[in-house]
Amino acid sequence: MLTVDSVHDLEREISRLTVSGHLTADRRDYLRTCLSKALAACPRAVIVDLRDFDDVSGTAAALFVAAQVTARQDYGVALLWVMPARGALRTRLDVPHWRRALRLHDRLDQAVAALDAGPPAPEQFRVVLRPDALAVSRARALVHEACVSRGVPQLAATACRIVVELALNAVVHAGTECTVTAGRRGAYLWISVRDGDPAPPRLPAGRPTGLHLLERRAAAWGWLRGAAGKTVWAAVRLPA
Repeated sequence: MLTVDSVHDLEREISRLTVSGHLTADRRDYLRTCLSKALAACPRAVIVDLRDFDDVSGTAAALFVAAQVTARQDYGVALLWVMPARGALRTRLDVPHWRRALRLHDRLDQAVAALDAGPPAPEQFRVVLRPDALAVSRARALVHEACVSRGVPQLAATACRIVVELALNAVVHAGTECTVTAGRRGAYLWISVRDGDPAPPRLPAGRPTGLHLLERRAAAWGWLRGAAGKTVWAAVRLPA
């Protein structure tokens, strides 16, 4: 039985997927979907822990390469892998070609160290806000500045409407200090609001804003739960 568990370090913007079990034909799409969802959230990095995973079919490597290309070209996400501890897949991957192509490491701490030693994450616009009457307007101003500075002022109206909904959710429902982040990730303008409440976001679906607006205006959106809160994010595709 193949399982995929996820843990998110919201402050460092690192998602870790732990893949366990054996890959079978009926679980290949499930694994592909889990990888795609992790990348679509546009964290700084995704680390996939394969220590308890094996693949006797020989098809996992091609799936991993496709994910690596998507991470780099579409989302600008660093994707690293921790080598299986044993089995057919380890034997197949334990050669210089695959180690380089997939950024493979023998231990989790080695993958984290390689990430920290690598190129810095792309510069982001970020502000920490108190849950007061000025929070939403300051979030909007940050995102507008990000759009203008990144040369996509035509996205400002859409991006600002999105961040207003995300900031309102944090102020009204979480009631905690929140961190607003905006910047380019691959082919997308990525906007996120991190707050101190781990409960799911409550974005009203019964009016033309809220959830309805995110689903219409964003290429994708979602949320990640961490140890001390959550991050609600949205991605707007950049013009070609």
